[in-house]
Parts: sequence; C-alpha cells; structure tokens
Amino acid sequence: MSPLPPLDSITGALLIGTWASSLLYMAEILQVIFYFRNFTNDGWKLKALVTAAFSIDTISMLGDYACVYLYTVTHAGDLDYITKQNWAVPLYVITTSFVTILVQSFLAIRYWRFTNNTLLVLFLFVLILATFGTGFSCGLILVLFPALKDRNKIKVSATVWFITQVAADLIIAAALTRELLKAKSTVIKKRRKINNALNRLVALTVQTGLATAVVSTPALINFLINPATNISVGILYSLGHTHVLCLLMNLNIRAVNENVTLNNNTDPMSSVRFITIPHSGGAGGGTSTMSAIEAAQPEIEMTTIDSKSRTHSVREI
Repeated sequence: MSPLPPLDSITGALLIGTWASSLLYMAEILQVIFYFRNFTNDGWKLKALVTAAFSIDTISMLGDYACVYLYTVTHAGDLDYITKQNWAVPLYVITTSFVTILVQSFLAIRYWRFTNNTLLVLFLFVLILATFGTGFSCGLILVLFPALKDRNKIKVSATVWFITQVAADLIIAAALTRELLKAKSTVIKKRRKINNALNRLVALTVQTGLATAVVSTPALINFLINPATNISVGILYSLGHTHVLCLLMNLNIRAVNENVTLNNNTDPMSSVRFITIPHSGGAGGGTSTMSAIEAAQPEIEMTTIDSKSRTHSVREI
C-alpha cells in the first residue's frame, strides 16, 4: 500500500477554509435576517435577488462541508480518492460564479442608474460576463479532469477568472466612490449628518470592493505556484460569502444613522436616500433621477421617516 502524501495542503487547507467561511456565513445569516425584517417594502425583484444569492451561497456552503467530510471521514486513508477532486469542488466553483455575477450585476446597474455612464457599465459587463464564463468553464473542466495532477488544465481559465473578477470589483468600487465623493462636495459642510452618511457610504464601498480582492489575490498566487494542492480552494471558500455580504451591507446601510436606531418608537429617524427629482423631460415631461452634480440641489438629502412605521423602503437601485 502506497503511503499517503502530506495532507496539510490537501485536506487540511479545506478544513481550515470551512472554519473561516463558517464565520462569514454566520455574519451573512445575520445580515439576511436584518434585511428581511427591516425592508419589507422593498420590491420583489430586490428580495428575489437577495434570496437567490443567499440560497446559492448556502448550497455552496453545504457542498464545502460535504467535501471535507468525504475526504476526512468517508474516504479517510483512500489514496486514490484523496488525489482527486470530489464533486463538491466543481460545485463550489460553479455556485460561486453564479453568486458573483448576481452581485456584480446589481452593483453595476446601480452605478448606471446613478450616473447613466453607459460606456463604463458596458465595459463592466464585459468583465462580469468574462468572470462568469471562465469560472463556469473551470467547474466543467474539473468535472472532466478531477485528478489534482490535471489542475494545469484550468490554469489559463482560472487566471482569467481571478483577474476579471478582481478588476470588476475594484472598478465598481472606484467608480461608486468617485460619484459619492462628487456628491459629498456639493453638500453644505454644516449639514454634518449628510456628510457623515456619505462618509459611511464611501468607506463601505471601498471596503467591500477591496474585500474580494484580498481573498482572490493570494488564492491566485498560490494556485500559480502550487496548482496540485487545495490551499487556493480553501482560501476561495470565503469568496462567495464575501460577495453576498457586499450585497447585503450595501442594502442594509440604509438603516444606519449616527444617533438613532431602527424601529425607534420615540424619536423620528433620519435617513439618507437617493431621491427622484422631477424636471422637464421634453415634450412629454416626466421625471428622472439626476446626479448631485447635475441637480440644482443635491440628490442626496436628509428625510424624516415616521417613527411609527417599522418598515422603510427606497427606490431600488
């Protein structure tokens, strides 16, 4: 009987990866509960997006647990099984690709509705579709060639997957940050609550944009150096959760305020929102959403929400 290879980089990396991703998944569950409890008036499309992203990511998480269990319990000591990737690995890659395209598309569309910058959004969707296509193809190749020694077959597609995904996330974050800073520059400095709210939005946008890059970059480097190990897979176990948390935090920040809490029954609550400003739209008139730079007054303003209402809604962006 052939001796087993060192398992630290094969099963150990996957086990540690599930520990880290479990912590993020618990945060994800809390954010989902917070969203559905406090934004019951959101449109069905936005609720369907949150439900789909969370459900797909949950399937991915269950697959990760199954992967580790099969390696360490069911087939413990089975050299032939350990040197192959079981069905849970391509399942993870494919489900994460679906989660990524959902979240990145939402953020890109939100940016377009805020700025109408069609050219940049089209470029973003080229990156988003490239990310999804290469990620999906990696999953299919792993199904056809499960042996760890055949990992080189996905080196090109995996590299493109990582690079396009990080590029899309960073460009979206940079573009949104730029627009928020432009809006912030039009707000009267004495309106401290608006400035604080915009500062929180800028900080959140930067943090969520960098988070996926922090996960993907070391995974790519390790994959290129040691493709026949599962260290990169263990690192990437957190990628899907990171994207879903990015989506949820961008939605739930609407409830954040400096001095009041959500569902406060004694004091009115102020919130920052994007408003629709009516203006002449040609012969037919109508309304459109103008950026803070284009509007006579900032598009971002403080509004008072009835404290008796326990649900709050905003225009879907």
